[in-house]
Amino acid sequence: MNTPIKRLSSPLRIAFLLRDAGEGGAERSSLRLANGLAREGADVTLLLLRSRGPLLNSIDPAVRTVDLRGAFLRLLIELRARPVDFLLPVYTSMRALLAKRVLGGPFQVVLSQRNMFTMDRGPVQTRLRFLRCRLLYPLASACVCISRGVADEMRALRLLPQGRIHVIYNPVVTEALLEQARAPLPHPWMAPGEPPVVLGAGRLGDQKDFATLVRAFALTARERPDLRLVILGEGRQRGMLERLIADLGLSGRALLPGYDPNPYAWMSRAAVFALTSRFEGFGNVVAEALACGCNVVATDCPSGPAEILDDGRCGRLARVGDPEDVARALGEALSHPMPPHALRERAAFFSEERATAAWLELLESLASDSRGRSRDPRDSCYNEC
Repeated sequence: MNTPIKRLSSPLRIAFLLRDAGEGGAERSSLRLANGLAREGADVTLLLLRSRGPLLNSIDPAVRTVDLRGAFLRLLIELRARPVDFLLPVYTSMRALLAKRVLGGPFQVVLSQRNMFTMDRGPVQTRLRFLRCRLLYPLASACVCISRGVADEMRALRLLPQGRIHVIYNPVVTEALLEQARAPLPHPWMAPGEPPVVLGAGRLGDQKDFATLVRAFALTARERPDLRLVILGEGRQRGMLERLIADLGLSGRALLPGYDPNPYAWMSRAAVFALTSRFEGFGNVVAEALACGCNVVATDCPSGPAEILDDGRCGRLARVGDPEDVARALGEALSHPMPPHALRERAAFFSEERATAAWLELLESLASDSRGRSRDPRDSCYNEC
């Protein structure tokens, strides 16, 4: 590991730019990072395009919050009125880079690549996005990718110089998460002595591919007549999943209870947590389930789950879109569960403290270089944190 960077004499002024405080994993991990940086003494501002969302009450009082009311002009006014050292956009990269273009000035934009660039949109949208990014991404001082797989793709796209691309895993494990995992859960399926539950959680959309999970559960349930399935979340595929559950004869054994702000209470009581995504940037829920001591089955999708599960040493991996292989992995996890203490030990690698320290090292390195150049990521301890 490199010699630690000397802390700057004055606190870093950091502004996050988010669409809102919604229920997604990107919002959750970004707010955890904002809270962690504030606790480390940084001057943190949260710029919300809309001040709404279930995670508003998770923001640390030390973090200043601004409602931009959807107006780009308000963003420019705010950045002029209260100068910052760094602007960190989350799914708002174009706005942040345009603000940099308009205002110029000393603040640096650090991008956050949170998903596979070429997979989360259609081919036409991806091409148009690529063209926009070629114009604006050079304005960024750095791009932080949340997994090695995402970073490898970004390097291949050559939207930024290689030395500006870094890997820092999401801040997932916090004391608050562990406390929420111990919270009461009144649902009768999760009571002690009840049959085992396979749990999924996420937006009910194409990316998460919960249809494969339902089909895999149907195969597994043939050998385990008491097994149950719960999928937390909402989305446009709810109707399709409800019909699939009925068609497979799983009514009464498979449940879609909707979004729950505390999925960790479910994770800590489930027999297996299953993620059947077609692609991910990282897969927060996988690390969260490990932190709750829950065995995990995940598709070996690009990118993130295999990294979190240490290439299958801390959970079972299955082929993407293959119900039979997912059923095989579910059966193994149910028959031969891994010890909870080993899962929690792996989850500690994705702690808020570790991610916050890595971000601070990166930002302090950038701040100490007036030209915005950082060290080669292959030589950087924050590259694989």
